[in-house]
Order: sequence, then C-alpha cells, then structure tokens
Amino acid sequence: MKKNIIKFIAFVLILIFILMILSYIFVPKNNSKEFGMEEDQAKGIFGEKDNSVDVIMYGDSETIASTMPMKLWEDYGFTMHVCGEAGQTLPDTCRMAYDTMKKQSPKLVILESNNIYNSVNVTVPIARVINIMFPITEYHNRWKNLKLKDFYSKIEYNTTDINKGYYYVGRTDPVEDNTYMEKTEEIEKIPFLNKLYIKFLKYYSEKKGAQFAIVSVPSKKNWNYAKHNGVKEFADKEGIEFLDLNELKDELNIDWKTETGDKGDHVNYKGAVKVTNYLGKWLKDKKNLENHKDDQNYDKWNKDLEEFKKNVKY
Repeated sequence: MKKNIIKFIAFVLILIFILMILSYIFVPKNNSKEFGMEEDQAKGIFGEKDNSVDVIMYGDSETIASTMPMKLWEDYGFTMHVCGEAGQTLPDTCRMAYDTMKKQSPKLVILESNNIYNSVNVTVPIARVINIMFPITEYHNRWKNLKLKDFYSKIEYNTTDINKGYYYVGRTDPVEDNTYMEKTEEIEKIPFLNKLYIKFLKYYSEKKGAQFAIVSVPSKKNWNYAKHNGVKEFADKEGIEFLDLNELKDELNIDWKTETGDKGDHVNYKGAVKVTNYLGKWLKDKKNLENHKDDQNYDKWNKDLEEFKKNVKY
C-alpha cells in the first residue's frame, strides 16, 4: 500500500514537471498575434509600461465597439485600455483582471454589464485555474506553429495596441425603430454564480487600490429595463457604482438608424464617439484622473494617437 502511494505521488510530480516544461514551450513569448497570442488586441495592455494605465474596462464585444481610449487621451490625457473580448464571460473577465493587474495599478476598473447575464458553466472556474497553472492547456493548439526559439526564448510582452483595445466598426446596418428601454418594475435576476464573480472582481480591484464600477453601454438588441433593474438592485446592495448609458437616451441621442453596425447589437464608430464623449465627461467630473499629455513618460501615447487618427475618422 505504501509503495503504491509513493508511486502515485512520484507519477503526479513527474506529470506536473512535464506540464510545466511543455507550458513554457507552448506559451506565446510575445503578446502579439504573430507569436500565437489569442485576443491580442485586448492583451496589448501587457506591453504598456508598468502602472501607466489609469482605467481598465472589461467586458464582451459591446465594450470593444463602444469605447475609444485614444479619444479620451486626445481630449483629456487619460490613459485607458479596453480589455474586452467577443463573448467574454465573467470567468474570462476575472482571469483577464488577474493577468492585467499584475503590472498595472489602475485608479478605476469598469465592468461592462452585458456579460453579467451570460450563463457560466460551473466547471469553467476550474478550467481557468488550470489554464493559469499550466498554460499548455490553453495554448496546446500552437503545436502547428512552434518555432525553435519557443524552446529557449524568454517571455517578453512588449507589443502594444494603437487602439488600446477599441474595435472600429465603420459600417451601418440600421434599426428603423429607435424605441427601447421601456420602463418596467420587472427585475431580471443575476445568476448566483455570476454574482460571486462580480464580487470577486470588486474585491480584487479594491485590493489593487482601484475603484470599481459597472457601466452599461448602449445596445438596443441586448439590453432592457428588467436587466437594468437587476443590476441596479445588485449594485445598490453591494455598494457598487452603476452607470447605465441606455437610460440616457436624450443625453446620448444614439440614432439606431445610422449609429449601429449590426441592427442594434453594437454601436458603430459614430455611436462610439458619443459614448466616449459622455464617459470622458463622467471620468473628468467624478474620478479625479490625471492628465498625462505633457508627461514625457507618455510620449508613445501621443505617437499612437497620430496613427489612430489615420485609421479612425471622427
């Protein structure tokens, strides 16, 4: 019996050692697509200088289509990075927060509300922990593209994203009816497991010295007043600031006939300008962020802005 236990322990230790070696080989050595990094636009933050990003926004595709960090830089000198991904679930959000705040100490962490109602399988948290411990479980498909330098190169994340996580949507695919967000007393309850993830994200953000807020960006297709009520009820109970831009129809004046690229699912770049303008004023008035435009340590942001404006017209 004792010998069997020793054999089992030895087997586990050898397996762990092999997984660690393979993880080192398979993990991308740079945070760019060329090196096999998935969702490289969101992970451009890994290449930013340590503790240089004051606002980080997490969420799904609503996030990346609606918020222009480089416009905030141009208008206010605020440093923001959108770390959203298409289909990002709350476990993905927490994993991204864990990774990004290793080298960033933001003043404000924002969770966009759309993924709050996405269902989460109970096995996902275990999978995410295993991904962190053994990256080969996440990047095993890279075997086709492995190069000799993957076996010995150091990991150097130095690639940045000019858009700072924003995804430009230039097309227009209209919705003829601008009506939505009809008031109701109905409350769409947030799934229990999702609440735990949000609580963890709030705890982890505050532990890192950041304020935590939930922001809902305009989406005619995905958002409604019952969801608004559900998030507000939860946010009030947990002491979380909640800003719902879907409520501000008169202030934002999103025209769903001209300012969406997919029939009201996401805003296009015209709508993103309006969203970003409002967020900029909110950040300036409420969050006491520093203007870094004249700081030489942020010269690259000015250079990135020049490139950004060549590609994105507003």
